[in-house]
Amino acid sequence: MMGTYIKNFISLMSAFCMISGGWAQSSEIPVFGEFKPITKNYFDESFVITPPLSNSGGEFSFTSSNHAVAIISGFNVQILAPGETVITVTQAAEGSYLSHSITTTLTVEDIWVISYFGGVINTGPQYINAHGRSGSSVGLTPFGEKMQIRYNDGLSMETASTSAFQIKQDYPESVDGFYWIANPIINEGMPFKIYADMTTDGGGWTLIMCNVNHSGWTFNNAILRNQGSPGLSSNYSIIAWADVIKKSASGFQFMMDATTRNRWGGIFTANEEYTFVKTNNSQTNITRNIAFDTYPYNLGNSDSVQPRMPWRSTHNSAFVTTDNGSGNWWGTLITSNSGWGPSPWISSLNPHPGRIWYWVR
Repeated sequence: MMGTYIKNFISLMSAFCMISGGWAQSSEIPVFGEFKPITKNYFDESFVITPPLSNSGGEFSFTSSNHAVAIISGFNVQILAPGETVITVTQAAEGSYLSHSITTTLTVEDIWVISYFGGVINTGPQYINAHGRSGSSVGLTPFGEKMQIRYNDGLSMETASTSAFQIKQDYPESVDGFYWIANPIINEGMPFKIYADMTTDGGGWTLIMCNVNHSGWTFNNAILRNQGSPGLSSNYSIIAWADVIKKSASGFQFMMDATTRNRWGGIFTANEEYTFVKTNNSQTNITRNIAFDTYPYNLGNSDSVQPRMPWRSTHNSAFVTTDNGSGNWWGTLITSNSGWGPSPWISSLNPHPGRIWYWVR
């Protein structure tokens, strides 16, 4: 009897191991070579990381555990701040080899330097090095020749800044267009592209929403949609990230315009610690600094943009609106209602604006 059980077990295992008429290859874990700890300092440039030797041919990928210290794009490591982060390298499965990972530590050290104020500091943008001050657009070579050095100008992923406002402060000559920004707590810390208005009222505006068509909008994607494709002529929203991009908790500004740039809207200041993702209509301590065109503007008029920070609503599918939530829902930035192009804006004066833009600085 026992012999019969053993024979049946062997037959069953043979059936599982046969693949397309042949025996399956056994899976193996790749053998990695040494992956040494890495030490850099805060002022080092981005560097290319070298994966460990491996007996597998699978592709490598890298992650950083602390995006405040360093971020990784492909094989390129960008240093952001002093500290320590664990770098994990993962090799994809290939052939008979399984996927496998190994880690090492990247330590970014402080360096004590002389600031351009004559003080002793560690890290920070106000230091003097052989090429001039970090963060300055003009420096000197070791031979005393004038040279251009740009840090955090937003013109590439490697030189990402924190907002269009910050770029304009650091580089006043910046013009309208696409830039890169980054923050450890949004987009997994990875730099992302934005569109910036560097002209209107001194510039420094980050585009957080563009609505050109009612199609496809929902309550959820009204605050984060097509976030990798900013621009002035297609549906796009990063409203969910605006609280991190704004220059301060209160006293920050937002701008709305419709149909054409700098028309049918204005520039507004939030006088309290308001949020861009509020789900009620209570944020009304708003100052209109500049009006684009003439239109009704008061809390008692439901036929127009109201002095209220845009909020997330479900009334009449007005997903982002300045309306109080029970009126005629004018002053709505985003809706899925097909009767509007793209959203009900200002009754009689500009009900179908065609395009609506929303900005923060």
